[in-house]
Amino acid sequence: MSTQEMDGVRSFGASNSFVEDLPQPVEGNMQEDTPESVRNSVIEPRVGMEFDSLQQVIEFYKHYAYSKGFATMTRNSRKKKGFSETSYVNLKCNREGKYSSSVDDPSKKRSTIKNACEAGIKASMDITDKKWRILSFIEDHNHELSPSKSRHFAAFRHISTDTRRRLLINDNAGVRINSSIKASVVEAGGYENVTYNQRDVRNFLEKERRLKCKEGDGQALHDYFVRMQAKNSNFYHALDLDDELRVRNVFWVDARSRAAYESFNDVITFDTTYLTNKYDMPFAPFIGINHHGESIILGCGLLSSEDTDSFVWVFRQWLQSMCDIAPKAIITDQCQAMRRAIEIVFPETVHRWCIWHITMKLPVKLAGLEAYQDIKHYLLKAVHDSMTVEEFEEKWNHTITLHHLEENEWLAKLYEERERWVPAFLNSNFFAGMSSTQRSESMNAFFDGYVHSSTTLKVFVEQFEKAMRNKVEKEILSDFECFKGKLECSSSSPMEKQFQEAYTHEIFKRVRLEFAGRQGCIVNELVRGSDEVKYKIEDEACPGKLFEVRFNSSECLVGCVCRMFEFRGILCRHALFVLSQQRVTILPDRYILDRWRKNIKRKHTYVSTCTDDVQHNPVLERYEKLHRLAVGVLEIGAESVENFNVLEKLLIDLKDNFSRSCDKQPSSQRKNSVGAAPDVVRTEVVRSPTVVKRKGRPRMKRLKSSMEEAVSKPKKKRNNAVARNLAHSTSTTGVGGSAYGDCSTSNMEYPVSMPHSHDGVIHLTNPMPSQSFVSESMSQTQAHGNEDQALNLP
Repeated sequence: MSTQEMDGVRSFGASNSFVEDLPQPVEGNMQEDTPESVRNSVIEPRVGMEFDSLQQVIEFYKHYAYSKGFATMTRNSRKKKGFSETSYVNLKCNREGKYSSSVDDPSKKRSTIKNACEAGIKASMDITDKKWRILSFIEDHNHELSPSKSRHFAAFRHISTDTRRRLLINDNAGVRINSSIKASVVEAGGYENVTYNQRDVRNFLEKERRLKCKEGDGQALHDYFVRMQAKNSNFYHALDLDDELRVRNVFWVDARSRAAYESFNDVITFDTTYLTNKYDMPFAPFIGINHHGESIILGCGLLSSEDTDSFVWVFRQWLQSMCDIAPKAIITDQCQAMRRAIEIVFPETVHRWCIWHITMKLPVKLAGLEAYQDIKHYLLKAVHDSMTVEEFEEKWNHTITLHHLEENEWLAKLYEERERWVPAFLNSNFFAGMSSTQRSESMNAFFDGYVHSSTTLKVFVEQFEKAMRNKVEKEILSDFECFKGKLECSSSSPMEKQFQEAYTHEIFKRVRLEFAGRQGCIVNELVRGSDEVKYKIEDEACPGKLFEVRFNSSECLVGCVCRMFEFRGILCRHALFVLSQQRVTILPDRYILDRWRKNIKRKHTYVSTCTDDVQHNPVLERYEKLHRLAVGVLEIGAESVENFNVLEKLLIDLKDNFSRSCDKQPSSQRKNSVGAAPDVVRTEVVRSPTVVKRKGRPRMKRLKSSMEEAVSKPKKKRNNAVARNLAHSTSTTGVGGSAYGDCSTSNMEYPVSMPHSHDGVIHLTNPMPSQSFVSESMSQTQAHGNEDQALNLP
């Protein structure tokens, strides 16, 4: 701090930035047992001291107050007649004055810091030379001072620009506030070196969140979609509004997901999951499977209710966004409203019910029966071990008759609907190995800790965006693993070599298991025909079962009764064994599916995910650039004491020079909110959804699905039935368009008890790309210099 002595009075020039020189905890940790060091580290106020500005007077006294252990306040200030600038200020200890309360009951009166303390300074500006001078100084306080507690006063707490930047980044990444603060404490070297507390952080982040939704949650959501579509015209969104323009249903899907659906439109899963957002709107994602066997997000909805009309609306929006190309197969739970909606919107799609949800009801529906364990065992064997419809019918009816269950309504209803859930009826269709909605439900775990009972729609969609980016990055990493090397084969078979060259690593691992499993296969019976050979194969992994495999030599066709190829898209060990017996070395292309290939250029890999960077403003962008430049200089300065001393002097001089120039700027030019969002042109006003009222205390955690509950610790059941009364008008606005973990999807790769891999799938709605999307996507790819790749797109 530079000063000049003039007749025994110190004069403070413009080079002093008292805001920056205010003792920070890092510079001096004032302890009660070191009063001498405290007194010697500051300049005592004296009558006649000169300053160049009012701000310097205020910061000087704050500096002094911090070192002594009290906070300051501006008691009053005034302007001289005929002048627009403040010419007088009275700065006092913040315990000045007396507290008065209109409350008579002493137990209800609030605590107060007021103590009629008279300590403070008075200063005025000389209009002739524009200098500020201290007129009076009262040093003594009528209360105890504590320098070590100064950092707790609100006047001395602040969050620096760098810290705000980190907090915003952590908040956007879903890092909890407690974790962010703990990281800051470790970096600072202890709580005593941190200039803010948890309440300051929460207030700051809440303020930034309010800024994003200051026009209302519904409007903020609409603005978010508009921004995303402005970045990529193939971002598709739709809002279903009632008569009062309140959001009722929401659907959105980004350009990358629309492009991905072109390659992976054979099967999707769809499920509604309750996530505790501010409006209790069920989360409805559409999930598919990519070429690595990983879950991909193909679209998403938020629904006001789980009725047929809501499902029809979201299915139609999804179908429209996907160029009216319906999925070949879909897996859902037994929801009848969902079933009716699928029959209306996807009449040609094979609809499968989640077998897991059905079999998990057995204890509830049948536990009271005398022979419950036997009944459960044989019913599950009929469902899972039957390879043909006839075998299932025989085993099921035998169990029903044996245990006199003909009058059981639940079992009778299940039997009537057997074509929707029993593997023997469905495994002739491709489901990528899935027979449950478990992948959809595994998506829920991502939101734990990110959403709660007061989460707004805007924040929810932002978290979904992060899940989307996570999924995309996982796919990119899997592509890289396939690019950089190969997996070893389990045998010397040329057929296995074909799969090694063609398939992605994860899919080839599953194929490799089947090639290895051939060793456990034995020919039990062989029947030769003119063009066809019929084998009956014993498999040591399934004792007591015979697998019938037919081979047509003229067309090189092979088919197994287990229908693994039809169901999973991977040839089973029984078929591979027969092909080996027939001396087949090169497989026809029909058995090497394009959807599993690693060397195909797919459109969606050239489309980046849309990200909303509204939280960045010019101030933060400039800060980021300067920060990157400064880091390199600081690293050099820390290498040696000599470098440190040189850099320290340069930085001090640089700060002084900038302090002078900043003091000359109007304060309005220096203020800017770290998280301020740019204005969005609004074409209409969209109101937030109606809040659904619930009885009892609001939930603070996500309501888990039945599948999650089954694998977690038993908890008390909750009644989650919600009555929603919304208007029936259907106005759709904002239609645009020109984001855990792998889970086991099915207990049955084969319809028998055989070893299996885990191929779970997540449900997220995903429309097909429009015709305009295809052409625009190609042009965008070429514009980025990928003309050769674009021409080779499938």
